[in-house]
Amino acid sequence: MAFLVGHMLNHPKSLIKRILYKVGVYRLNGISNRFYILPYHMVVSKVNGFFPETSTLSFEKQVAHLAKNYKVLSLDEIVTRARNRISLRRCAAITFDDGFGDNYENAYPVLKKYNVPATVFLATRCIETGAAPWFIRLRYIFMKTDRTEYELPLKGQNGFCHMRTSTERFAASETVMTHLKTCLEQERISLMDRLCRELGICDFTGLNDLMLNWDQIREMSKYGISFGAHTVTHPVLSTISMNEAEREVSESKTVIEGKIGQPVTTFAYPFGKRRDYKREMVATLEKLQFNCAVTTETGINNYNTPPFELNRFSPWELSPMG
Repeated sequence: MAFLVGHMLNHPKSLIKRILYKVGVYRLNGISNRFYILPYHMVVSKVNGFFPETSTLSFEKQVAHLAKNYKVLSLDEIVTRARNRISLRRCAAITFDDGFGDNYENAYPVLKKYNVPATVFLATRCIETGAAPWFIRLRYIFMKTDRTEYELPLKGQNGFCHMRTSTERFAASETVMTHLKTCLEQERISLMDRLCRELGICDFTGLNDLMLNWDQIREMSKYGISFGAHTVTHPVLSTISMNEAEREVSESKTVIEGKIGQPVTTFAYPFGKRRDYKREMVATLEKLQFNCAVTTETGINNYNTPPFELNRFSPWELSPMG
């Protein structure tokens, strides 16, 4: 209790928001024509702190709140509304990146329970092979290693770090992640192999069955879940040529359409910050007949938000202090 009071005194905005939430004033969010696109990755029973996870309990609470207080629409429908200047008041869309199996096991039953749609963006090679994305394997290496200190293999900087606690191991993985995102594919593969050897984690069976399979995807597609493209290999698009980037996007779209028998009109940029893709990608997506694309930039959207650079953000009352 003392901690909570102290926190509120030090963070008066949080206190004000909590009071507004309790008395229902947060519904003023619905006055203006703006809409939210909520970002999710994994939905799990127990969060491990290394992966981009939301607990199943928290997810259901959030979906229940959205279903009660917002118009939860498909991403395509929201973008169509925005283009046609149809009311966007209290509109929200739910999205998931990458295509993790827990989206079927844990999130899908909740979405059905509250009768709300969602869009799942698939990195198709991960779906085809069942192998976890490289950034999840990176987190797994640091999560499982027994090493308590390590000289990170980074060029031109002092990479020594302690890894005695999960917090220190996560921080080390974050430093390596930032570096690997700037690397070309072959250099990234080489560094990942080196990390496996030096940190003693070469067995990834703990990541088996982490991804969705096509049978699950087809079932979800029949019951209100849309699927969008997220490239084939989840590269950082700004580090590859435009020809390679177009191939990644086009092949992802074609594979999904062939598997589910539905047009794929939405796209999510891998990693999704402005620095992670080239602005020329917008013209490529338009050429490939996409309707919109989402980033991981934080913000609320309105009529003037470019449809191929949509922000993702949760309503403030769903934050921890809400």
